[in-house]
Amino acid sequence: MIDLKKIIYSLHPLERKVLPLVHLGKISEISQKLGLSDTESTTGIQLLEQKEYVSVTKFDVKKIVLDKFGFAFVKGDLPEITFLKELLSGEKKMSELKLDKSLVGSALGILKKNNLISIRKEDEQIFSANSGAQKFVDDFVNPLLVFENGVLVSDLSGDLEKTYLELKRRSGFLKESSDKGFDFSLTALGQKVCYEIESKYSDLELFESVDSSILKKGAFENVEFRHYDVDVSAGYENIGRHHPMIEANSILSDVFVEMGFTEMEGPMVESAFWNMDVMWTPQDHPARDEQDTFYLEGTAKVPAELVEKVRVMHEKGLKKSHTPVGDWSKDITSKRLLRTQSTATTFRMLAKLGEKLKKGENIDGKYFYVAHNFRNEAIDATHLAEFFQGEGFIVGDNLSLSHLMGFIREYYLKLGINKIRFKPTFNPYTEPSMEAHYFDEKMNKWYALINSGIFRQETLVPLGLGGKTVLAWGMGASRVATLLAGKASMRDITGTTCDFDWLKNRPMMTRKIVSRTGGKN
Repeated sequence: MIDLKKIIYSLHPLERKVLPLVHLGKISEISQKLGLSDTESTTGIQLLEQKEYVSVTKFDVKKIVLDKFGFAFVKGDLPEITFLKELLSGEKKMSELKLDKSLVGSALGILKKNNLISIRKEDEQIFSANSGAQKFVDDFVNPLLVFENGVLVSDLSGDLEKTYLELKRRSGFLKESSDKGFDFSLTALGQKVCYEIESKYSDLELFESVDSSILKKGAFENVEFRHYDVDVSAGYENIGRHHPMIEANSILSDVFVEMGFTEMEGPMVESAFWNMDVMWTPQDHPARDEQDTFYLEGTAKVPAELVEKVRVMHEKGLKKSHTPVGDWSKDITSKRLLRTQSTATTFRMLAKLGEKLKKGENIDGKYFYVAHNFRNEAIDATHLAEFFQGEGFIVGDNLSLSHLMGFIREYYLKLGINKIRFKPTFNPYTEPSMEAHYFDEKMNKWYALINSGIFRQETLVPLGLGGKTVLAWGMGASRVATLLAGKASMRDITGTTCDFDWLKNRPMMTRKIVSRTGGKN
């Protein structure tokens, strides 16, 4: 037995208003009767459809209608008729024609096809009418009239279809229009609910919410509230979720936090000073070339006092230098660019720590940053022009390369990567420097995982950190995200080549990578 009262008491006010007028069959009429907008009436119909009180049938009717030239010529002569009428009074030169010159070409083609005109060339083209031209004009019936009120595509056949195809060849005369909408009517259940509303509940008013005035006056004791079915299950179609890259970044960040690190923040639009110069990177280093770096217009604001200290270090160094005196450029250091490495943020933090050290504060600590970076890279399975980098450093006294290797192994072990090897490398700003590589079981290859080293004193002295030891690294967070997602290429988890269905339906990431020594997890 259907409880109609329960149904009616659970309806939204908009549904209760619209339901009795569904029989009108038109949104505009419902809106006019109720004083609603068409959008509100449509929403009411849609809500009633979801509850199966209204049946909705969508339609998409395709029609052939007049285009811009069609409207211009439907009430008069087509260009070819205007052209012929001019010639019937005598031959005409091109310059003497009253017909719009932009329409001559279209008309000329039709008239020549029907052998209705002759053309001869003197100083310019001269046109004359042939026999049969007068009859053509007298018998002419404007074919656009048939399409004045539109013709259904489904009705095109025979001579009508032939006429349409001939006019279609002429740009701007006809076009196809799509008339989309929906028809609606009451279902059997909807008819019962509608009858019940009209006969018993036409004046029903239900409270939708409680405000402070109702509570203060105690008015809620004497009013009827709208009923809600709390047992109805809610759907979760097309819900949003974190992108796999963001989800992976959260995992990487959580591991840093568990290991006692403090998170840093920095801008994506950087100066060449913080992105390169403060790191003792020569100004003619290949990494600064435009084929590797995305430069922006304008000039960045840089700290003048620190810039001068960095200039001296570039030109004089401690034990050696790499830039002849006078060759270091302040114009280059103030260039704006998209951050190519999150180490720029590390040096911003080191500069702050240098100020604290001057005041006698203890600055020993551990810092990290999972950051967005940009490089003009050749795109492949492990390189994108836009990528995330896991940046970090440990500052203290008497730290060594073995401490750095221990941290790297411990960090990646938490992610299920236990097959790592190290090899020496060169960085302008670290000495010694080393890379860590991991072995990908699925690809059966070694891949670069992290670049690291101990910051040179040349980078630390200008910041007031001379004598301190700073272990630092930059890891390919996007590459680790690829592993955590169980994919072979970064292009599989981000960018235009990524599978949208996989993004939506993929399993949540765990800390353990899918492809690692020891098999799948």
